[in-house]
Amino acid sequence: MDRKNYLLKKATLEDYDFIYGVKKRTLRSHIEKIWGWDEEYQKKDFSENFIPSRNNIILVNDINIGVLEVAEEDKIIHITELEILPEFQGKGIGSEVIKDILKDGKEKGKKVKIGCFKINEGAKSLYLRLGFKILDETETHFIFES
Repeated sequence: MDRKNYLLKKATLEDYDFIYGVKKRTLRSHIEKIWGWDEEYQKKDFSENFIPSRNNIILVNDINIGVLEVAEEDKIIHITELEILPEFQGKGIGSEVIKDILKDGKEKGKKVKIGCFKINEGAKSLYLRLGFKILDETETHFIFES
């Protein structure tokens, strides 16, 4: 069995500020380009939708480096959030997390879905490289499926 380079830790209420900070640092530039960034709105939206039990903190060498949120259904595993702090991007961690979820999906006979902003070229190219196909799109997002 391959040794993972990361660990997942179930999030708790104490992780609220870290998770919001990751969202802000990783998604703000995309949100600004599409809708503009309204800090009050973002904080309110995050607060209203934050459910710790759905979130996992991604750790490398005991350092919190990102967030993973997955929703599993009968036939589909949805990766609803996968954000890696900028200083840890480009090191293969996101790819490793996704590959592990794809493997889990294959073992369970489930497809994996993930989405990203259309303007997020890095995420789009990563998902295509990992074998995802564009399933659908909205005005602002691509939806991918394994």
